[in-house]
Amino acid sequence: SATLSMTADRTEVSLGDTIRLQIRSDTVGGDAPEATIPDLSAFEIVSRQVSRPMQFRMGWGSQQPIVQATSIYTFLLRPTREGRVAVAPASVIVEGHTFRSNPLTIVVGPRGAAPPPPTTGPLPPTTTPPPSAIPNPPSASSYDPARGADVFAYDDRAFLRTVVDDREPFVGEQVTVTTYLYVRSQLSSWPATTQEPTTDGFWIRDLLQPSRTPENTIQSVQGVIFYAYVMRRVAAFPLREGDLTIGPMGLTISQGSPFDILMGQQSADLARTGQPVTIHARAVPTAGRPPGTVHVGSLTIDATLDRAQTPTGDAVTLTVHATGTGRIDGLQLPDLTVPGLRILAPHLETTMESPGDRVGGTRSFEWLIVPEQPGTFTIPSFRVAVLDPVSGTYSAAQSAPLTLVAAGNALAGPATTAIDPAHDDTPEADETATPLGPVRSEAALVRHRTHLASQPWYPYALAAFPVAWSLMMLLRSGRQRMAAHRAQPSPAKVAREAQKRLKAAEDRAKAGDARGFYGALTLAISAVIEGKLGESVGALTHRELEQRLTARGMDSTLAKDICSELEGADFARYSTSGAAATEMASALDRGRELLLALDRFVATTEDE
Repeated sequence: SATLSMTADRTEVSLGDTIRLQIRSDTVGGDAPEATIPDLSAFEIVSRQVSRPMQFRMGWGSQQPIVQATSIYTFLLRPTREGRVAVAPASVIVEGHTFRSNPLTIVVGPRGAAPPPPTTGPLPPTTTPPPSAIPNPPSASSYDPARGADVFAYDDRAFLRTVVDDREPFVGEQVTVTTYLYVRSQLSSWPATTQEPTTDGFWIRDLLQPSRTPENTIQSVQGVIFYAYVMRRVAAFPLREGDLTIGPMGLTISQGSPFDILMGQQSADLARTGQPVTIHARAVPTAGRPPGTVHVGSLTIDATLDRAQTPTGDAVTLTVHATGTGRIDGLQLPDLTVPGLRILAPHLETTMESPGDRVGGTRSFEWLIVPEQPGTFTIPSFRVAVLDPVSGTYSAAQSAPLTLVAAGNALAGPATTAIDPAHDDTPEADETATPLGPVRSEAALVRHRTHLASQPWYPYALAAFPVAWSLMMLLRSGRQRMAAHRAQPSPAKVAREAQKRLKAAEDRAKAGDARGFYGALTLAISAVIEGKLGESVGALTHRELEQRLTARGMDSTLAKDICSELEGADFARYSTSGAAATEMASALDRGRELLLALDRFVATTEDE
């Protein structure tokens, strides 16, 4: 897999000034290939730098290390023309798959124009204007002094400053929180964190790269020049209304350099702690609020069917993409129920991104739908209430309704036979007939003899046969269990067999054999499950398998995902949409992820 991101130290620049553009490529599982750089012909490339740090980590249950390779491309650019310059996404190809970064838009103003307003919030009045050769960090360009908060305790050597772009958001609205470190001299080493900010009552997403090059800006505070470093920048979403506090951050700043020890000099470290910030989260407005859940941000919903016509019993795929800003990962759509259609549980995929420090992304829902009878079916539109946090007004995001036409015979159900009393040919009993006498077991004129069944020992002899048979079967079953236990494969062997079946499935997919592909994929997943549980699961239904996995200690979400994948494979094996190369590739990727999760699963015993 690979992840690409493209960032700039600012998106507004005057003609003749310079900006710093950085493209970061993180590849897991192999060396990082060369990234395709977008067209930068609208800029003069002043300098270019490429760095490739390398990290290793050991995969679970693997003897070979999994390599994480990183490539960082840094450009110093000078625009050559005015206007809006669109920078296309960068791309990289890994194992035949293309991964792309986010695009950027750079606004270039006329030469000599005033630089854009500071993006770090207001500072106390200064007597010396801050130097403009190095741009301010792009923390919160939408910072509004009337709504935001800027908290710090000034110290002439070093201090921490926290900037919040909105201290009175709605519940579910993004609040951008940035923590800066101000020091008098440039850092020789990155400060050690002694206290992380507390964020109780918030859902948090980090807006900074985990590993980044420390950069600073020069600012003047109360006439003193400081180097400002961005230590944390997060998007905080309030989960409840009321006063919520973001705790202070604590740092230890190393002074001097390692050579000071050799010179007999050593400077004491500086310990600094920031200030807490209180945010008042407001409840969403009640006036005009639609029923149901409300998404705070922006949202568009698009629904498509892979086919509009299908035979009865064949599966079609309904895909819904919900794209917007805000907490897309928590978005839920209304339940889908259409009489005459069998609708499986949806498969969910979420892609989160934060261009310009605004969290958003796309949440995709995929349903497999099987018509059980012919006819024309209408799939209703999906509707979600949306709150615009800026205006405080509601709107609705909804998709267009879809039409599905199914042709053929209805799926056969259990047959029942009705009896018509008017045509019942069953002979009725003759009430006038002479009743028969009792049935005798022996003739009256024959001398009475004692039958074998009348012997007192006969019941015990008769019971001896089933008892002996039961004991023999119990002994045989015990031997079979012991043999099966001795023949049970080791986890390493199970993993190797699963990889062989996965390779066979991949070969079937390349050959276009959909039935063989889904059969091999199902066998690979089932073999690992049986190896983990130590028992056969072939006779279980998908629902029984899910309950069995949960009972043996598996997370309910993972158990549901496994059974949904197995059920989807059964449908896709006989559907025309399942034969598509893209669908088989997606199923193969999901299968690999499930096998990795199963590799980490340890089944509990029955008593546990």
